[in-house]
Amino acid sequence: MAEILVVAAGPLLEEAGTTQISGQCMRTSHFIEPMKAAGHQVRLLTVPIPGASDPDDRCSVEKRRYKDLLYYKAFTSHDEAYIINALRSVLHKSNFDAVVGINAYPAYLVAQAAPELPFWADLYGWTMAEGQTRAALVNSDRYYDHFWRLEVAALLAADRFSTASARQGNALYGELAMVGRLNRHTFDWPFATTIPTATSPIYDQLQRTRKTPPALADKVPDDAHMILWSGGFNTWTDVDLLAESFRSAMEANPNIHLVATGGAVVGHDDKSYVRFQKLAAEQLPADRVHLLGWVETELVVALHARADVGINVDCRNTETHFGARTRLTHMMGAGLPVLTTRGTEIAEWIEENRAGEVVASGDVAAFADALIDSAADPNRWQRRAQRARKRVREAFDPQQTLADFLEWCGEPKWAPDRDPRLTRRRGARKAGPDLAEDVEALLWARLKVEGQVGPLLTDRESLRRLRAKWPLRLWRSIKSRLKG
Repeated sequence: MAEILVVAAGPLLEEAGTTQISGQCMRTSHFIEPMKAAGHQVRLLTVPIPGASDPDDRCSVEKRRYKDLLYYKAFTSHDEAYIINALRSVLHKSNFDAVVGINAYPAYLVAQAAPELPFWADLYGWTMAEGQTRAALVNSDRYYDHFWRLEVAALLAADRFSTASARQGNALYGELAMVGRLNRHTFDWPFATTIPTATSPIYDQLQRTRKTPPALADKVPDDAHMILWSGGFNTWTDVDLLAESFRSAMEANPNIHLVATGGAVVGHDDKSYVRFQKLAAEQLPADRVHLLGWVETELVVALHARADVGINVDCRNTETHFGARTRLTHMMGAGLPVLTTRGTEIAEWIEENRAGEVVASGDVAAFADALIDSAADPNRWQRRAQRARKRVREAFDPQQTLADFLEWCGEPKWAPDRDPRLTRRRGARKAGPDLAEDVEALLWARLKVEGQVGPLLTDRESLRRLRAKWPLRLWRSIKSRLKG
């Protein structure tokens, strides 16, 4: 079995007192447990997601325990230089067979540490689509370089990649072509593997109940029809549809209650949740809307057991097309009926497998009607949810989703264009056309990393105007005549 260094997002779901949990953190558990079950020696280092640490704290390393599986070390803040130096030290002192970066930022940190080992980068969600949502939120493209720098570092350094969706895998191949990785050496190399969100083990033995958790017992009656939102209010969330559809549904049925856990996505989107809070206060009955914010895992699990329906709402955008929705897979795995808008790959799966209710993005009336119907005919929704639970736990079982990855862990391999045995042979040849091609591709790829792409995009209009000025037009005219 292999000895593997894993750099991933934390905090982990099982850590006591944890409230700020994202799909990235759950992705860490998704990978670690099957790796340990396969017999691999795993050395885990975690990097906190934004909001899970104080950015002003000095970075240090804490020793923690993950269930009964392993002890691991957690960086306490985002001091990039500190973390990269620490990774280099770990890589230098240990004899690992491979290194794995789980999620885009940890994969970027591994790439910056430049490991001389086979490297698997799990790019859980398309960084460039996330960057676009950020640009739309702040009405500026000034962060373009930041997101591209994270993405391209992994593109150049990793040997294998995994993505959250097949659609993201297609986008990844386009990026690999852009940075020169689709070359003659990698003609038959399987760069990308789709690893969709897996069902969470915390819901495996979950029993449905009509008993409202004590934290809400004085606000939500046991016989209330509870609709659950669970997770961050990211930029892709259609908060207008959410507010308007609940206004209609609550007017039609006074027994409907909305319970929401989660909130602002710290460091990325601190506006969408605030906007929804404002809309809810203006449009919805206060005694039937319960916005709990980020809460501990125990309460989240209890609400999955009690709720009547779990919901997800996407607006039309690039991230929706390429992204995952962790909450939907977990809700179905918990046996909770789901209602979602179209757009994501998992919503498409739900619709094809009749595993829940799916309506068009932006269709307030259809979403409201579905909420009303879920309260009018709860037994039908529950029967469908039970069938969906069986189907989703088969299709998105952690071991099954990680089959290709676990096979690679058993025998980690370099990509052909990164294999040191081959690159040494190519570098030892006399300079010639083949070597020149390799060097040119490498230089082009480095330009993608080091170059400032954002300013180049910004300056296109200035360049167009410069080309239109009469001195440059005159010079080009004279130059063409001299050539003629």
